[in-house]
Amino acid sequence: MSSGRKWARHAVLLAALASGVTPGLAQAQGLSQLLGGGNGNDLTGDLLRTVQQRLTGQSTIPSLQPDVQVQNPAAQQGPQVYGPPSAIERLMSARAGQPVRQYGYEVFGRGAPVVVRQSGALQDGYILGEGDEIVLTLRGQQNASYRTRVDRDGRVVFPGLPPVAAAGRSFGGFREDLEDAAGRALTGTEVLVSVGAVRQIAVRVTGEVNAPGLFNLSGLATAMDALSLAGGIKNTGSLRDVQVVRAGRSFRLDLYTLLMGDAAGRDIPLAEGDRIVVPLQTSAVAVVGQVKRPAIYELPAGQQATPLSALMAMAGGTEVRGSYRYSILRTRDDGKREMVQVGAGGGATVHDGDVVFVAPTADVSLAKVELRGATTLNGSYPLETVRSLRGLLASSDMFAPAVGRPLPYLLADAVIRLDPATLQRTVIPFAVSDVLEGKADVALQSNDVVYITNVAEMRYIAHKAGDLQRNPTRKVNDHPDPVAPPPAPDANAALQAQAAALPPGLAADPRLAQLAAIQGIQLPAGQAGGTGQGAALLAANPAYAAYAATQLGQPNQALQDQGPPKPEEERLNPGIVAPPDILTAQDGSTARADDDQDQATALPAGAGPLSASQLGASQAQHARRPPVRLFVGLDDDTRRLLVGTLTNYHVTVVGEVNSPGDFLVMPGATLDKLVQAAGGLTPKVDLHAFEVTSADIDNASGLSRTVRHSYGLPVAQFAQVALKPFDRVRFNPVFSDRDTGDVTLSGEVKFPGGYEILRGEHLSSVLARAGGFTDAAYPAGVVFLRQSVAESQRDTLQKEADALERQIISIVGNVSGKVQVTDGEIAYVTQMIGRLRQGIGPASGRVAVHVDPREIAAHPELDLVMEPGDQLVVPRQPSAVVVSGEVMAPGGIQFRGDRSVDDYIAMAGGMTEIADDDHVFVVQPDGSAIQVDGGGWLSAAPKLAPGSVIVVPRKLRHFTWDSILMDIIQVTSQLAITGASLAVISK
Repeated sequence: MSSGRKWARHAVLLAALASGVTPGLAQAQGLSQLLGGGNGNDLTGDLLRTVQQRLTGQSTIPSLQPDVQVQNPAAQQGPQVYGPPSAIERLMSARAGQPVRQYGYEVFGRGAPVVVRQSGALQDGYILGEGDEIVLTLRGQQNASYRTRVDRDGRVVFPGLPPVAAAGRSFGGFREDLEDAAGRALTGTEVLVSVGAVRQIAVRVTGEVNAPGLFNLSGLATAMDALSLAGGIKNTGSLRDVQVVRAGRSFRLDLYTLLMGDAAGRDIPLAEGDRIVVPLQTSAVAVVGQVKRPAIYELPAGQQATPLSALMAMAGGTEVRGSYRYSILRTRDDGKREMVQVGAGGGATVHDGDVVFVAPTADVSLAKVELRGATTLNGSYPLETVRSLRGLLASSDMFAPAVGRPLPYLLADAVIRLDPATLQRTVIPFAVSDVLEGKADVALQSNDVVYITNVAEMRYIAHKAGDLQRNPTRKVNDHPDPVAPPPAPDANAALQAQAAALPPGLAADPRLAQLAAIQGIQLPAGQAGGTGQGAALLAANPAYAAYAATQLGQPNQALQDQGPPKPEEERLNPGIVAPPDILTAQDGSTARADDDQDQATALPAGAGPLSASQLGASQAQHARRPPVRLFVGLDDDTRRLLVGTLTNYHVTVVGEVNSPGDFLVMPGATLDKLVQAAGGLTPKVDLHAFEVTSADIDNASGLSRTVRHSYGLPVAQFAQVALKPFDRVRFNPVFSDRDTGDVTLSGEVKFPGGYEILRGEHLSSVLARAGGFTDAAYPAGVVFLRQSVAESQRDTLQKEADALERQIISIVGNVSGKVQVTDGEIAYVTQMIGRLRQGIGPASGRVAVHVDPREIAAHPELDLVMEPGDQLVVPRQPSAVVVSGEVMAPGGIQFRGDRSVDDYIAMAGGMTEIADDDHVFVVQPDGSAIQVDGGGWLSAAPKLAPGSVIVVPRKLRHFTWDSILMDIIQVTSQLAITGASLAVISK
């Protein structure tokens, strides 16, 4: 079919659409035959679909309901329950003396159907690729719908539109480009862009999986989907070192983060050609006893040992509240195993192949003292051995900084005491530094809690005390109580349903059958309902394995505790999350409070191939620590009492210290300790006159008097200055003749760049430092910009806009007896007001200056004093005069000394009909403006120089608002001067 006949039929089809006739579906089919069908990718097919929708009453907007495709794994269909024990399970169970299974394989050890979205609304972050279907819908002047796919060149081509690059781009960016291109080509038409069917990708899964191979998945699939299609991971494979290999780069996926609900745990989106490798499991440890999840846990990739606290965190912590004994069955270098008892603090290290036993123990201490807070030796101490603080806080080693914990603060701590008579708590403040130096001591009583604050807690309290002092009417409002997490679902029902299908004989003694099966032995006849069939029956009926694990104390997998094992007080009172405003860089171990709800992921949702920045962000995310919690182990009432008491010992240090702010110190603390807490003095401090402002409070008379002392002491004598609560210490900087900030010289100077200036330094001095002008410089046209002048100009423009707005409202409201104001004139002034409001034509801050050394020598007052932020632009010698405004051909005209303003205007084609020839003005190269024919002493013709700008403004009729006309002319001139300044700078 020739192109002429094809377009003729297209015209017939469009005529049918325009007529609005809807004869029926038969006519639509006839049109289909007439047009030769249509394959859906050419204009004929698109027009045909539009006609069919029109004839059958269907909407032209495509329906993009989500299509769901279910792909079954290539391995065994249907859910696969827990299989027989593995070799490591039998080995660890034999060492532990009880059945213990590997953690996580009941979830990842079996395949499952994969449900993926194939079409529908996608997020803007989705990365397009070859094969993705793009739907373009037009509404308005043209009503049509087009569908096409991203071709092999990575482009999308629609009829009448230029090709748009799509592959490798986010859908949001591609949609904006396509809508922009369609909007320019199709006037009066609304453009809608969406994604239809999603492309398919091929991913290969290898290693320790049940059914390795090559799988086809949706472009929205993740690594978990591919593992499910591969039948799951074998119990010999690693769950912590699954690797996604993409274009020679490898990305690690730790499935434990998904199992344990880690906020940082995210699945990895897949791309075409990815390869997923599941290596062998390398190292593992086991934990049994009174923990929530007794199991065999794989260690992170490349690690042969882990802290006991980390292992307890994976196990969910202890089962119930109480005191526990921790024992480790270790394997020595000679191959023999030995049982080692470790402390309850969880500071021991567990190595590959070890088994940890957690057993309850009795807490028999009565007359005891609790040490809590920022120490390395927290716990209970017998009162008979620690009668006072000096006996409890015997060494500074117990306050040594620990990795991952805030630094102790030794200038404001507290003893929390419970009165045995009234059962009310009181707080006794003290300073650990005074106790260690032998300057102070407090006798302890039974059930006292000695709480050592850390830097973050001190800043939290001092911040609240500072707010209270600056606003006495404001109460100290402590951080609200944390919201309790929602209850986890119960999984016991599923295990009980599996147990219901067991033979009665096997359920009689599940412990014996399970242990026998794990150890690989057979049971005697008559036991566990079999004649030597214990292990065989267990392997044949995996449901029995799950039931036996429950009978043997296997915890609910849905109940997880992400924190390390904690004492009872810490478990019940986890403290509050540190607000972000009190965490500073001084304490290097603190983390941002919003890490608790961190939403950063190893890979962004819907992302395609990983970039270097995404990989770096992923690695940085895994290195981030949990949020800092304050007052751990203190209940709400005790925390509020502690905060309220220590706020009475608030001091402030400002000025030249490295970390100024609010602090807590005990009465009598010396200035050297406060300065040390504030990070020390800066090198710019002025020590000959620093001041301490104190409040002399007389409680008996109810009066307070402010006393200010000025000191001039070296740092070595700061210990002579004693401080009191509510003191304010100020350190001033030394006076310097160096100004704060640089000035910039650019253009035709010998050494352009930024220059520091002294206070009161002149422009001529800076020019001399820059080497002076080059031979091509044009001193008469220098552009000098000053930030303060720019701000003043902006304020002036805003005031002009306000004045114009008030005058136009007044004139429009009172036009009787005067010339009627037209809508066009109102619109023009309103548009100018809007331009001023929106900052169109920004103020340049230009100042007309003289830089000729001879002029400055003759008139020293012309030598400008520099300010920080000043800019001097020296242009080259121009060769043209610019004519702008209401002329026939605005532009530049070559300069000649014998030409006048009228000559240049004539060479620009002359003025237009709306030009105001009475207000023509000239902007000189130095930024000054001169009116040409204004009358009076300005009536003389201005002398033109190269680089001048002749401005011919628009004529405004003197209808009824002469004053507003003058304002408009003034604003127009300001905008013209600004434009001329920017034009000179651009050259």
